[in-house]
Amino acid sequence: MARRLIAILALVASPCAGVLMHAGLAQADSPPPPAVVVAQGLTGTTVELIWTAAASGSSYNIYRDGSLLTNTAATSYDDTGLTPLTSYAYQVATVAAGLEGALSQVAATTTQAAAETSPPTQPGAITVSSITSSSAKLSWSKSSDNTRVEGFRVLRGVPGNPAPSLPYIWTVDGFKNSYTATALRSGKTYQFGIQALDPDNNLSLIRTVTFTTASSSDTVPPAPPSSGSLSVKKFSPTRIDLTWGASSSSDVSGYLVLRNGVVVGQVDLPMRTTYSDNGLAPSTTYSYAIEAVDGAGNVSTPTGIKSGTTLAAGQVRLARGPLAQSTTASSARITWWTDLPTRSVVAFGVGTITATLVDPVLTTRHVMLIGPLTAGTTYVYQVGDGTVVSQLATVTTAAPPGTTFSFAAIGDFGGNSTGELQNAQHINADTTQFIQTVGDNIYPDGRDPNFLTFYSDFDNRLFKQFQPAFMHETFTTANGEKEYFGDGAFWQDFSLPNNEQWFSYDWGSAHILVLDTERPYTPGSPQYNFAQSDLSAHQSSTWRIVVFQNPPYSSTSANSSSVPVQQNIVPLLQQQKVQLVLSGNSHNYERTYGLIDGQRALNGITYIVTGAGGNGFNTFTIAQPTWSAFREDTTYEYVRVTVSATSLLVQAISSSDGSVLDASSISGS
Repeated sequence: MARRLIAILALVASPCAGVLMHAGLAQADSPPPPAVVVAQGLTGTTVELIWTAAASGSSYNIYRDGSLLTNTAATSYDDTGLTPLTSYAYQVATVAAGLEGALSQVAATTTQAAAETSPPTQPGAITVSSITSSSAKLSWSKSSDNTRVEGFRVLRGVPGNPAPSLPYIWTVDGFKNSYTATALRSGKTYQFGIQALDPDNNLSLIRTVTFTTASSSDTVPPAPPSSGSLSVKKFSPTRIDLTWGASSSSDVSGYLVLRNGVVVGQVDLPMRTTYSDNGLAPSTTYSYAIEAVDGAGNVSTPTGIKSGTTLAAGQVRLARGPLAQSTTASSARITWWTDLPTRSVVAFGVGTITATLVDPVLTTRHVMLIGPLTAGTTYVYQVGDGTVVSQLATVTTAAPPGTTFSFAAIGDFGGNSTGELQNAQHINADTTQFIQTVGDNIYPDGRDPNFLTFYSDFDNRLFKQFQPAFMHETFTTANGEKEYFGDGAFWQDFSLPNNEQWFSYDWGSAHILVLDTERPYTPGSPQYNFAQSDLSAHQSSTWRIVVFQNPPYSSTSANSSSVPVQQNIVPLLQQQKVQLVLSGNSHNYERTYGLIDGQRALNGITYIVTGAGGNGFNTFTIAQPTWSAFREDTTYEYVRVTVSATSLLVQAISSSDGSVLDASSISGS
């Protein structure tokens, strides 16, 4: 035993020599390796590793290309500083009581292309027009970028602020070059800034302008938010979250937050009607009310008082999740968030809990890989810190080929509307096994500034509505422009395959490819090459389904069909015999006939727009084209896709009553 420990110490001290020594050191009492190891090339310089925890392990040795890389107590590791477009092979060995066990199976992956680092050009001079006591229109000359201008950030503050410190308030889509600032204060001087951003989160220099709004003689206070709309929720021992409905007055510029009768915060529109009160004492009750403030500075009467009590010191709470992602036939990643840093514990089994995995590293965002699992099987699981645990949730692994299953597709939904909530409720009650979004998952910008101190749109506009469905369905997302407005928060919060922008997975007889139409996709680009290689490798799959945000066929307007997608992606989809394409972006529902080159054809591709997920409607402004089989622009919906060995059944489901708005079957031929 002593010689084994000495050998391990030598292995750590000399990684290259250790590889040769390792093969002869197996012992009957050495710990087993992780059962499942997953590696993905996350960026051009980073590989993300995650593995199943070993019951007897105290830490793990990570090997890259046969050489010892590092040791960690966690069950995940980001290997950084790598070379773009380079393949790497990883193995993980469990270390327990000073003994290193056998190496795991090899997990190989390739890094992505090098990141594009050139920022967009600075926006042109800003022109201010139509100034009133509460609004003004800003216009500017567009920026340019060697990839694309994803959007323009709107910054607002007071004169004299250094441009980089101006608070962010909104993002305008990249094809626009104007913004109407509303809910301003009368007779006040503002400094606005405009900053261009590209899909790689490169930011231009900020262009600024200063102006003063007109004065107002208004002395009438606005109506307060209704007392019934004020909600007080405890988050942690030091934080309470408030949400409330808007005042019925049309001239409101913001809201004052009162704690125990004293103003402690101010929320200026267009920021959301939420407030996180931090720095509180544990196990203490606080009383809250909200006052509305109009553009002239008149203050409403306060709402009725609502009280809330902070958690006890050290009390752990599951604040988000649990949520299953990246589910395959043999594994799944389980994600959840806690209010305080804790270890990660996930217990799972078929029908009942039979296995428990532990990661001892303290964190507030938890991701644990469970496996090996059996295809087409439903597992129950619980998460927590081992003492505080969630309710039982379930995850169903990817079905074997030939198995019939259904999934839900939804897009353009995360805006905290009644339609979104109704869609979430119907998906929760449906028999679908997973949710596949088509992009624009959180409105208006998908920001999550600081989970521990800020009640964000992730909480208020996604988890609040979909958590019941997340308790039994895997959640997989495509990206739209809104995901790129949030400083990368979306990809930090969720755990998806490959680079989390384009990837593919298999479920039953279907191969599903998810693309990102916010990133370059012209022939020869990394994304196009990935799609071409991926579809070519899956011609034996019964079904090839492709998902992305921008629709190649949409009759919302004369310009709503994406010409770049038609020119660059559609020919590839036709060549690779794709049968179904799911998109969004247009806030309505539309189904085409089977199309080849935009014309009805036997065995053509069916294109679905499922963009009526809940964030408003885009009404059809042109006559229905000959390629359009069905369209609807007044009802929120999601799409249920039922996959069998011989057919695809596509049904648009109404959010209001769960009825079928449209149905179509695609044959296996």
